[in-house]
Amino acid sequence: MNTPGILLMFHCEENTGYAIEKLEHTFREAALNAGYYNDSIHYSYLKLQQNKPNNHKISYWDESDKQDLASIISKHKIQTVLAFDLSFPSWIASTARHHGAKRIISYWGASMSSLNTGIKLALKKLEFKLKKSHAADLYIFESKAMQETAVFGRGIPAKRTTVINLGVDTDRFKPSTEPNFYTHDTFDIPREQKVVIYSGHMEERKGVATLIKCAMFLATEQNTSNFHFLICGNKPGEEATYLDMLGSSPENYNVTFGGYRSDLPDIMRSACIGVIASTGWDSFTMSSIEILSSGRPLLVSKLQGLAETTIPGETGDFFPPGDYKKLAERLYSLTEDEATYKSMCINARKRALTQFDQRQQIESISSRIIAGIDDPQN
Repeated sequence: MNTPGILLMFHCEENTGYAIEKLEHTFREAALNAGYYNDSIHYSYLKLQQNKPNNHKISYWDESDKQDLASIISKHKIQTVLAFDLSFPSWIASTARHHGAKRIISYWGASMSSLNTGIKLALKKLEFKLKKSHAADLYIFESKAMQETAVFGRGIPAKRTTVINLGVDTDRFKPSTEPNFYTHDTFDIPREQKVVIYSGHMEERKGVATLIKCAMFLATEQNTSNFHFLICGNKPGEEATYLDMLGSSPENYNVTFGGYRSDLPDIMRSACIGVIASTGWDSFTMSSIEILSSGRPLLVSKLQGLAETTIPGETGDFFPPGDYKKLAERLYSLTEDEATYKSMCINARKRALTQFDQRQQIESISSRIIAGIDDPQN
C-alpha cells in the first residue's frame, strides 16, 4: 500500500550528532504522532553513511538535485516536508510543492538574518511577495529572538512564523535524589570543588575562551580552587587552542576537557552549575535546557535567544558576553548561599518541566504538520 509520506530534511550529513541527533528523534516522533507510519517517513541528508531505503541524498545548495527531489516527492507520495534550517528563497520549497507536497515546514535552529529597518526591510518584504513560491508555508523558531530575524530581518510575514520551545527528555535529564559525585569520580576531580559544566561545540562564538579566562582568573587573581570547569563536546584536537591558553599545566587552573560524551545526564545532575558563555549570536541551545532539567542553575551570556532560557534570580543569571570577571562574580553569587542555590535548583527543574518538556515540543510540531499554514494561531 502506497500511503502518503513525509520527508524530514537535514542540511548536514547523516549522523552529525550533537543537538541535531536529538532533533532527528523529535522530527520522527512528531511525524508518527501526526499519523505517519515508519515506512512512510523518509529522510534526506547532505551525505549518506548508510544505505537505507528511506534515506536519500539531497543538498540544499545544489539545484542539480532537483530531479532527485522531484522523484522522491512523486514516488513516495510525500505530503509534508519538514526541513531543518531551510532558507528563503529555496528551490526545495518550490520543487516539492510543484510535485505534490501539500505542506512545507522549515524548522530553524539559528538566526535567519540580521535585523533590518526602513527601505531595506521593505525591499525584503517585496522580495518575499515576488518569490513566495520559493518559501515554506511555515517557519518554526525555537525563540522569539530567532523569530524576529525572519519577520524583521528577512521580511517573512509574521503569520507564516511561530515559536515552539526546544524540548528536553526530562526523564533522562533529571536531578539526583541524593548526594552524587559521579562527575568528580569520573574525571578525578576533588569532591570539594564545585563543577561548572559546559557542553557544546568548540567554535569561537561559543565562548569557550571566556570559560578558560574565567578559570585562570579564579586560580591566579582570586587565588581560589573552589570551582572546576568541565568542558564537554570537544572532538579530538579541538581543545588544542584552549590548552595553549592554559599553558603546560591546565590542571593548575582546574580545567578538564571531557570530550564528546554519552553520559551527559549523569554528568549534569552531579555538577554544580551550568554555563553557556557565547560571545556571538546564539539562539537557544539544547545544553541550556538539559542543565535546567537536571535541576542545576544556568548562567548564560545575555544574548538574543540565549537570554530566553533562564530567569535571573530564579533559575540562574546573565552576564555580559565575554566578561569573564563578571562570570566569576556570578558563580560566587549563585553558590555562596546554600538556601538560594537550592531554591534555584528546584526552580530550574520546574522551568524545564513546564516550558521545555520534549513531549510538549513533539506535540506542538505534530500539530503544525497536521494543520500547516491554515492553523489560525499562525
